[in-house]
Amino acid sequence: MAELLKFEYYRIFKSKVIWIMTAFAAVAPLLAVVSIQAILFLLGKEDVSVKDLDLDTSNIKYITWYIISYFYERLPLVLALFIPLFIGRDYKDGFIRNKLSAGHTRLEIFASAVITQVSLAVALCIIYILVGFVGISCTTIGSNLNHGEMLLRAGTLILSLVATTVLFTALSLLIKSRAGTTVIAIAFVFSFSLFSMLATNFSYTHKTIKDYAKVYNEKLSEYYGDAEELDEKTFFNAGWYIGHPVFVLTNASLGSEFVPNINNLTTSLTMLEDEFLSYSDKITRTPFMNSLYFLFSNNLPGSIFLDSRDISKIHGAQVKVSEAELVYNIKSIVWTGIYFGAGYALFRKKNIF
Repeated sequence: MAELLKFEYYRIFKSKVIWIMTAFAAVAPLLAVVSIQAILFLLGKEDVSVKDLDLDTSNIKYITWYIISYFYERLPLVLALFIPLFIGRDYKDGFIRNKLSAGHTRLEIFASAVITQVSLAVALCIIYILVGFVGISCTTIGSNLNHGEMLLRAGTLILSLVATTVLFTALSLLIKSRAGTTVIAIAFVFSFSLFSMLATNFSYTHKTIKDYAKVYNEKLSEYYGDAEELDEKTFFNAGWYIGHPVFVLTNASLGSEFVPNINNLTTSLTMLEDEFLSYSDKITRTPFMNSLYFLFSNNLPGSIFLDSRDISKIHGAQVKVSEAELVYNIKSIVWTGIYFGAGYALFRKKNIF
């Protein structure tokens, strides 16, 4: 096993593509930092200080988190391109047959490939985070890791990417066609937005809807008197039976709930507004709340707005980040095990020769 790991790492470090990927992981966060400073420059505030911007500690934490967390959006596509092409050479160059002929077991071959690819993915994430943190620290905005808590959030994102890396590695060892595996991996990455939309728009339970209907109908009675009340059964349609299992069983909603929206950041900096730049310890499932608002406000003579006190009465509309981290980490570990176990079971039966 040690010999296989040594061989795989040798191949990785010898590859020129690896250094291109490393450069990307270092340059991408710096471009984000430069973009933020460019916005301030265009506003004629290139020499502005944090005090002039009126950014509080929460705002600085938000911007720091935006810079270091965006690896979760950028690196999956890099991994989807690299892993199938790199491991696919094992079939073309006969490396797998040679490893078997040398006496290595299929488990050792499979595990060594997974270990090296996972360690590469984690290393790229760390480079991205480190460079991004140093970069934003050198600006007039500054940085704040929230006493290290932010690194735990980043760890949750990394753990999810570990599961994705194991999946790509398993597919690459099972499918001899590098082009075919690459297409599947890229399609998987581009499906993130679709599954994220499904998961977040249906991230509610029966209890959540029951509470929402109660709060909504109270507001309805207050604003419009005898208007027709909301029927909670309306929420449980075909979309819910598809989207809710995606939310419960996968990490599809992780990016939407953890990674800041680039549009909010740009708008806030451009308008010098800070209401969007809050680094909260709670997640408000805003896609879910927005879907409810648009669904039921169109048939009314006016709009019904729920304030934070109303939302706090709705079970599941808000969740502590620490609780979400635990759930996402568990799902990442489970899916990593599934991808590894199923991948190896199929690889053990695969005809290599």
